Amino acid sequence: MSHRLSSLTDQIVQADDLLKAPNPNRLFIDVRLGEPADELRSFRDAHVHGAVHAQIRDVFASPPSAHTGNLPLPEIDRLARTLDAWGADGDTELIVYGPSLALAARGWWVLRWAGLRNVKVLDGGLKAWASQGGPLAQGDAAPRPRSSGAPFSLSAGNMPSVEVAEVEALDERVLLIDARDESSFLSGSIPGAVNLPSSEQWTPGSTLRTVEEVRALYAKAGVFEANDVVAYCGGGVLSALAVLTLSSLGVPSRLYVGSWSEWSKSPERMARSANERARA
Repeated sequence: MSHRLSSLTDQIVQADDLLKAPNPNRLFIDVRLGEPADELRSFRDAHVHGAVHAQIRDVFASPPSAHTGNLPLPEIDRLARTLDAWGADGDTELIVYGPSLALAARGWWVLRWAGLRNVKVLDGGLKAWASQGGPLAQGDAAPRPRSSGAPFSLSAGNMPSVEVAEVEALDERVLLIDARDESSFLSGSIPGAVNLPSSEQWTPGSTLRTVEEVRALYAKAGVFEANDVVAYCGGGVLSALAVLTLSSLGVPSRLYVGSWSEWSKSPERMARSANERARA
């Protein structure tokens, strides 16, 4: 018998379960990353009723610098102002979804990193919601009535992460997962990394694969024998999904937010990567 990952954790939720248990203080967050005008147009075409539009670069990241990755973490105060503008409070149930599970996972990770606990990823996103008869809307996000729940207090650092200096010093006891596709991995990777594309964890219908299938992927990579696990990708999106699914399986892991887009900005680090590739 196969099982959904949502059966193991409250961090992943099914559309039918949400529809069976309405919550007046629930906020859907539609997470996007593509060209902003196109993404806003797509959101306006169809979104979960009551959802707000969240471009990762504006909400779940801050502008990159010459030394950071493409999607550095947001400023806490700016994130707090956004949540407040959305009408959220400390009791709000936050449901993130997006065109891919990885985009939703980035939103989930950042919100958890900021100290919010009641955050869940909608398995299957908009397609799953619509297929279960969930109400949809068009146009811009509708203003949300402000609830009278407890105020939220955000603080940075509530999810395990690593900085680039720590990644440079990782030893063979740490399993370093590169969550990008194989082509990107072969074009250049952090020394010692094992390629495990996060895209293999979802089905053509955009839902997560079963517990058994995801566990098998991680077992092949040696996750369950590792003393420590670190995940990275291009900019901390695909790897956020790895952190989410590993957590569902009871495996703690740390996210390298800067990922390859930060690592590759250093000639010295790139030389290390090239030397390892040459020896392979």
